[in-house]
Amino acid sequence: MTMKRVPKTPLSALELEVMNVVWDLGDTTSADIVEAVTERRPLAPTTIRTVLAKIEEKGYIERVPTTERALRYRAVLPREAVATQTLRQMVGRLFGGSSKLAIAQLLTDEKLDAGELDEIQKMVSRRRKERP
Repeated sequence: MTMKRVPKTPLSALELEVMNVVWDLGDTTSADIVEAVTERRPLAPTTIRTVLAKIEEKGYIERVPTTERALRYRAVLPREAVATQTLRQMVGRLFGGSSKLAIAQLLTDEKLDAGELDEIQKMVSRRRKERP
């Protein structure tokens, strides 16, 4: 997979749904993507293909050279890179760029059980050890 920077234009909710299918399937045909998306929600194949074209235009996927008649696509970026950028954009818009405020919001609003809180605490401890 070609490693590139995350495009500045964020994905819409529908584009992200289709992108998740591309990540799940890997290098795949547009027909397979259409089938997988329609299993998750009822959308016309033409709508899904239009979304694929928009995602390609934004730089999140690329066409794979093939001798087949069907179009093949693959993600240009790993899911984690897009998730990180999307989360940064959301934290920027909703919390003025403050990760602390975003995490505080999640901790107060989400119903986290004791096991999840313990795991979060372990992640924070590991992060502290990584940073000087």
